[in-house]
Amino acid sequence: MKVLSLMLVLLGSCALAQEPLPLPVLDGSWTASLGSGQIFRGTWSAQTSRQNLNAARGSWTLLNEAGEIVMEGTWSAQKAGQGWQGTWTARAPRGAALYGTWTADLASFTGRTIQEMLKRTAEREVAGSWRTRGYQGNWWLKGSRRK
Repeated sequence: MKVLSLMLVLLGSCALAQEPLPLPVLDGSWTASLGSGQIFRGTWSAQTSRQNLNAARGSWTLLNEAGEIVMEGTWSAQKAGQGWQGTWTARAPRGAALYGTWTADLASFTGRTIQEMLKRTAEREVAGSWRTRGYQGNWWLKGSRRK
């Protein structure tokens, strides 16, 4: 019985060792413009997996002038050609769900994965565009510097 128990523990350990660990969570701040000139600010976080470095998901917040969270949401992305495209969702505290799309076309970016793009935000802003229900604008990500 002891041998069977030991074998089960070893097999379980091997199965766990084969599952790739997620990569560290990256985070930072974002700024976005609305076509009319209105500016929004907030925070973002992101994570990819070792299985697919060209897909990511994360969360984001929209902050008011006092730095308080007024909206929270999630986002996801997948590599598409030379850039990335994704979707985002949010729910206002007293409102309907919002959703939209975003793209990043990084012609000058030499990295190969979205993980590399997100890491790059710690040294240099990354930009793109967003769209929802007849509104559109641009966005800029700035990452937190890791210690």
